[in-house]
Amino acid sequence: MNKWIQYCIMGIAYFPLFACKSQQIVQAKYNFTGGVYEQKYNTMPGIGKGSGKGAPLATSLYIYQATKLSQLDSLSGSFCSRIQGSLIATIQSNSMGQFNAQLKPGVYSVFVRAENAYYIPFFSGTEWTALFEIKADTATNLDIIVRGSTNFQ
Repeated sequence: MNKWIQYCIMGIAYFPLFACKSQQIVQAKYNFTGGVYEQKYNTMPGIGKGSGKGAPLATSLYIYQATKLSQLDSLSGSFCSRIQGSLIATIQSNSMGQFNAQLKPGVYSVFVRAENAYYIPFFSGTEWTALFEIKADTATNLDIIVRGSTNFQ
């Protein structure tokens, strides 16, 4: 009985160490994380309130090799109908807008599915679309704000 009590005490003492270690492993396997948020209508900051990111958006993110503007079909503002490039990954954001993925180191472009088209969250210079870089042993966090055509009504 004495040995059984010793084993229980040792188990209780060492359990938090194993639990923390397993949590670190799970967090380390994703090197691309972030959130997708949708801003509708006028989101200008008012007196006493800041401008928020918007409402969380559950949607699909499309990761392509670095993409030039010339590779986009029917470009209209921040939307296009088709991307002529190499699709690397498709990622789903959850109901809270959060996403995560494991990508190889490199430079990529990100697009978001919104309003039955591909949304370009930002432009990188005059030739490139939504570039971001994944570096070895470093996590990249990217928050994307979708400002749809409803902002202009």
